[in-house]
Parts: sequence; structure tokens; C-alpha cells
Amino acid sequence: MSSWDTALRTYVLKPADELPSSLLFRSSEKFFTIFDGYPKSIFHFLILPRLYDDAGYSERDVTNLKSLLQTDKEKARELVTGLKSEALEVKKQIEEEMVERYGYKWDVWIGFHAVPSMV
Repeated sequence: MSSWDTALRTYVLKPADELPSSLLFRSSEKFFTIFDGYPKSIFHFLILPRLYDDAGYSERDVTNLKSLLQTDKEKARELVTGLKSEALEVKKQIEEEMVERYGYKWDVWIGFHAVPSMV
């Protein structure tokens, strides 16, 4: 396990207000968004579920999609749709910043990491 993977585990177990502003892009009741440690574009973020508060998910539940789907299906659906909703909010903020910084906006891709890509 890489040090970045270990850091992600540490982050999801902390309250968002304990994360440094250099790392935290935004937080919401159920998620927080951090700047990717290995950005592959100008705007590259990771959205992580908050496990600090009683979110109803364990570390094991959110290890990967397979683990999540082995939990209660409705609970898994809620998390995935929540991630989508959060991603759309982040996308809106990215587009606003694009227009502010560059005078226009371009396509924003949203997706899941299918396998660890922290290298």
C-alpha cells in the first residue's frame, strides 16, 4: 500500500475541519473533496465519503466498489447517487473557476477510479 493510499485512509477518518486547506477543496455533510495528490489535469479532485461522523459506512464498505456492493443494496445506491450529486456540485465550481480564470469553460470528465492509480 502506498503512502498516498494510507493518507486517504487517514483523511476519511478525520473531520473535514482537521484537513489542511492546501488539501481540502470543499466538504459537505457526507463527502469531502480533496486536491488529487497526483493531478493529471488542471482540475483533478478526489471525492471521498466522510467516515468520521456516523455515516453508516465502514472502511471496509468503501474499500472498493465490490465491497460496497456486498453491503445493503439500498445503502450502496445511496452512496453512489450521493457521490454523483457531489461530483456535479464540484463540476459546477470547476466550471465557474474556468470562466473566472480563463474566460471560458470546457468539458469536465467525472468518473470512478476502477483500480488504484496513486502512482
